[in-house]
Parts: sequence; C-alpha cells; structure tokens
Amino acid sequence: MALISPDTWQKIERCNVLLVRGDGDCGYTYQGKGYAHLIDSIGDLCMNRGLISHTVSTPYSKLTGTNAYNSPVSYNRSALSITLIRSIVRLIRGHTNSVNWANKCLTHLWSRIFEKAKPHCVIGIQPSESLCRAGKIKGIPVYDLQHGMMNEEHPWYGEKYRVTTPSKDLPDGFLCWDEPSAATLRKWAPQRGIDVRVIGNPWFSRFLLKKPTDILVQETVARGRIFNNSHPIILVSLQYGLDIFYKDVRFNGVMVNALEKVIVETSDSYNWLLRLHPVQIRGWRKGLVQGYLTRTFGHLKSVEWRASSEYPLPVVLQQVDLHITDMSTVVVEAGWMGVYSALLNINIHPRGSLASICAHERSLHIAEVLTQDTNIIKEWIKNTLGKGRCNSTLKDTSTALDAFIDEIASDYSGKVDPKN
Repeated sequence: MALISPDTWQKIERCNVLLVRGDGDCGYTYQGKGYAHLIDSIGDLCMNRGLISHTVSTPYSKLTGTNAYNSPVSYNRSALSITLIRSIVRLIRGHTNSVNWANKCLTHLWSRIFEKAKPHCVIGIQPSESLCRAGKIKGIPVYDLQHGMMNEEHPWYGEKYRVTTPSKDLPDGFLCWDEPSAATLRKWAPQRGIDVRVIGNPWFSRFLLKKPTDILVQETVARGRIFNNSHPIILVSLQYGLDIFYKDVRFNGVMVNALEKVIVETSDSYNWLLRLHPVQIRGWRKGLVQGYLTRTFGHLKSVEWRASSEYPLPVVLQQVDLHITDMSTVVVEAGWMGVYSALLNINIHPRGSLASICAHERSLHIAEVLTQDTNIIKEWIKNTLGKGRCNSTLKDTSTALDAFIDEIASDYSGKVDPKN
C-alpha cells in the first residue's frame, strides 16, 4: 500500500528545519504514532525554540501522515517510478548510466521539495547522495545526525570508503554523540570542508536531564519497572541482518545459539530483557522474529521482549545490571549508564572485519569480546555481576546541543516569513 499511495510531498509547507527519516529510525511509539526518537527529539527541541520543522519520510515508509509523529510527507510513488524506469535505462545504457540518471531525477525531486519547504537547514540520518546534492544546489546545509556506531569499518563513515566520494554527495556536517565517534570523521571530513561537531544524543539527553514540561519523558518514566523481583536483569540487544556474518553456520536468524542456550539454562537465576531493533518490530521479518522468540522463550516468565522493546532505551538501561549483544551500538549507550557489555560477534578481533567496533569501550574494559561458548558467557555474567556498575563514560553535552539549536534559531530569527 505504501508503494502505490499518492505522494504527499507536494503538501509540505514552509519551515525553518526539514527533518528526514525512515520507518527504521522510528524506535519508539508515542501516542500511537511512530516516533523517530533521535530525529523527532531534534524536532521537539526546535519547536521549543519557536522554530517550525516538517518531516519527509524516506522510501518506502509506511509511517507517514497521521501514522507518525509530525505528520511526515512521502515520495514513495515517485521513488518507485524512478526505480522502475532505472531498470529500463540499465538494460539500454548500462549500470553506471542508470545510476547517474536515477540520482539526477532524485536530486531534482529533492530540489522541488526544498523549493516548497524553503528550509534553512536539513537534518537526517545518513542523507542520500541526491539529498546532499540538492542541498548544495540550493545552498541549504544538510546535516547527518548520528544514529549508531561510527568506526573505520563502517562504509558510511570510514575514511577508506569516503576518499573517492565527490564532495557534492556528502553532508555539510555530522552531528555526533561523543568524541570517540567524532574522531573517526575528523580523519577526513574537515579536510573536505565538512563540519564535525559533538552535540550528544538528543534522545538520551532528555531522559537524563528530565524536564517537567517534557510530557513524553514524564509519561514513560511513570510506567515503572519491567521486573520487580530480586534477580539480576540482563539486557540483550538484538539486531537485524546478522545472517551475513553467520551464513556458513547454523543460525536461527535472531541470536547465536550459545546465547540462546544460556538464556534458557539460566532463566531461574536471571531476568532477561530481549530488545528488538526497530526493523525487527516494523519490518518484513517481524513475524519470523516474533515466532522464534515465542517458540524459544515464550514459556519462560523471566524472559521478556515486548515492554523492553517499547520502552525508551535510557529507561531500560536504568533497570538492568548487564548487557549482551552481537555488536549493537547499545554498547556505547550502556557505557553511558555504567553498564558492562559483552560482544559476541566472531569478526571482532585485531585482524577481523569489525576490528574497530566499540574500540573505545573495550579499551576502558567496560566492554569485552567473548567466545560463543555457553560456559564462557555464563562465567562472564557471574564475574561481571560481582563488579557492580562501571564508571559512566557519559560527558555532559547539553550545552553543545542547546548551542546548536540556538544557532539555528538565532540565524533565522526562529520564524518563517510567509512573504518569502
């Protein structure tokens, strides 16, 4: 239905800030609507400063209009048309020409969106080449808001992947959570004229610095704890797309077998919170993931995945004692909350393809790479629980975040002039 529904981008109105996000960015549901916790938190901050923000959803989003916070407009049908015609161009003129043709069409589409919205800046998550190009053409700065891990192995952020990328296809700035993330970008981005600044995580910031006027935060905190017994609570951050790492071995598509066994065998001693990635909640594999979890853990009262996937991550981390994952960014966020993490991915080693994953946290010994062995995982849990909480790695970035929003507000007087 999302593919064939009419585009709504033509209805977008004038704004100071244009936000761009997809369904996979909507890690929260607020008042029954999809809420992109990072992007929409920026939008709320802008609103509090008197700025007007509107949202565009990326193809092929279902959470648009009244289904999502801030009523995002869509261009699904246009994107589908370009994709279909591109396949024809590819047959006639080859792959490279078809890619160039599609990028040109999408750049033109974004330019038309900018002409209607007339934003002073654009903030998105991994903004596309065509979006960045349109921004350059129209003189509108495009910012990439960090949403996950930044490291040398990431094809979007690593220097070796970006050395040949034309400047017109890159954002004008990167908005990072912390200095270790920014360090990856500072190896190449400033030399290309790209602004790299640390503003913190806007979603975490609002929960750590709770304001009485923030209704979303107040309503969430009021929900209370997920488990109320005395057993330790262990959070498992699940991820999608792990099949590429385990394609040569038996893999259930959700978590490694050793961790599955540990959860089942220790269900009388520990409480387990299994937190799904937004793609596993809203994507096409939703049924497969839910089926696996129900079959494997549905009979265990100490294993929970619904509330732990719905609650904001800062609230969940405040309730847990340990964290285990394959290689999720939650390792970084757990460190902010003083929670030790274990990493299970087989490629995190000095010569592995994921050698730099969580390098900062590993150097501080708040994250450790474990062999996928049930006894080793159990021993790590036992030993690490005895340590209590680690020292938080969180730095106060609230001033930098406020300064960024104030900079936008002061530059543009916080108003949209309907005459221009």
